[in-house]
Amino acid sequence: MKRFHPLQLHPDAVPPEKVGFVNLLVEPWEDRQRIRVHARITPFQKPPNLEFEIRDANGRALASAYIVENIDFDLVITMHLRQLSPQPQQFTLYAAIRYDEIGVVFKDQIFFTL
Repeated sequence: MKRFHPLQLHPDAVPPEKVGFVNLLVEPWEDRQRIRVHARITPFQKPPNLEFEIRDANGRALASAYIVENIDFDLVITMHLRQLSPQPQQFTLYAAIRYDEIGVVFKDQIFFTL
């Protein structure tokens, strides 16, 4: 797994305004209570903050995660869902890359069903 290193920048590292998700994938666990989120980010010159939020079909937030100054280009996080209905339903993962100085530089979303 490659990581950001301030003294040895990746040869393809881009400035903050060009950082984005290369790949974003949602993988539900069998217990339907946890979601594994796989994210690949373009190599960057400065570590970004990452925001993840899972909402149900009614727009109600069920899980969220905020990573400050992420140093990984590839990462996997597990999000725990709250207050699930026993019925299968549609969910949305919202993901954003943000820098404190300039705000959100990239947004993405994935629809999935449990």
